[in-house]
Amino acid sequence: MGLYDRTATLMRTGYRFSGWLRARATGPGRATTLRLLGRRSLVVSGREGVDLFYDTERVQRRSATPGSVARTIFGRGAVHTLDDAAHRHRKQLFLEVTRPELEADLADRVAAKWSLELDRWVRHGTGTVLPAAVGVFGEAVQEWAGAGDAPDVMERRSRDLGRIVDGFATPSPAWLRARWARRRANAWASQVIIEVRQGRRRPGARTAASVMAHARGLDGDLLPVRTAAVELLNVLRPTIAVAYFAAFAALELEANPDLADRCATGDPVAVEKFCQEVRRMSPFVPLLAGRSRCPFTWRGHEVRQGDQVFLDVYGTDTDPDAWADAATFDPDRFASAAAERTDFIPQGGGSVETGHRCPGEGIAMALLRTVVPSLARLDWSIHPEDRVYSLRRVPARPDGGVRLLDVRRHLLLQPV
Repeated sequence: MGLYDRTATLMRTGYRFSGWLRARATGPGRATTLRLLGRRSLVVSGREGVDLFYDTERVQRRSATPGSVARTIFGRGAVHTLDDAAHRHRKQLFLEVTRPELEADLADRVAAKWSLELDRWVRHGTGTVLPAAVGVFGEAVQEWAGAGDAPDVMERRSRDLGRIVDGFATPSPAWLRARWARRRANAWASQVIIEVRQGRRRPGARTAASVMAHARGLDGDLLPVRTAAVELLNVLRPTIAVAYFAAFAALELEANPDLADRCATGDPVAVEKFCQEVRRMSPFVPLLAGRSRCPFTWRGHEVRQGDQVFLDVYGTDTDPDAWADAATFDPDRFASAAAERTDFIPQGGGSVETGHRCPGEGIAMALLRTVVPSLARLDWSIHPEDRVYSLRRVPARPDGGVRLLDVRRHLLLQPV
């Protein structure tokens, strides 16, 4: 069977590619065989698709993500590109630096800096959520990770990490900015690792800078400086990406004033449900990439060894057959154990401890729990042009970064 290459369709449609797939999927499980990036590919969705994609007997990550994307967003030799024992061994580094007590420390740092940022917005009557969150999250995570520096230096580093996140996905001027930012970030992170190893920088023993600098591979040798630096950035860079969730949270707070009022009270249940629904509606990537380790048949689709296997992340999180009123923002769907569903995958699926699920989900939620109530306690309106955004852009974001106008304190909603 001849297969047309649908890469141009993916590039043109972005997150809407999942709708294109749904209309063409055949058989149970809505699997689709097509050609992407020049290779024969199986795209899967839903609960059973998640189970397949994270089945390490059949799907691997090595050589799966296109090189231009992987080198920009992950870096060479990153944990995301490893399998089996090598992956499990490297993953332990990330589990070590994302323990709950360490997540809480980062959230406290963000809360203090975010409060100062909101004070500035109130004084000036305006603020922009996305770049402000990039700056606050970036400065806080650098200090928390033991990679802090002078404020102006940390601001530049945060902007570079933000450029990497913003431009990794598609060929464009943003991608070129992301590539140059990645080079600068690699050089800086490598210098941090060298300074730690030489004793010229002395971060706490449990910080990411210290853990990565002293990490060893399966062979017992210290990780190469470049690899340790890449993994340090893979702690910092995903934290910056949470700024995109913060931007979409602001959009939903304005669109749902009743939910905003509930979040403004600081009710932990209301805030938790709201933040989870933001993540469901705004997954960071449309697809995740793997590669088949062996021939197998999936729902009538023949998969050869070496074929690409893609998981439709956006389509799974917004599947109308799996989520009631899937296109409606409804935090109450998380009143039960929806967050534990295996087909809730805004930051990947499978096991956090042994698989490729992001260990930073706790950090993402901790930062959102900080940002959402504080935004809800202010009065503001969003610039009309920022109320809409294109799902064709990856990662999606309003072009203006969610500009807030007429920012002022709502005295009745301030914490006591």
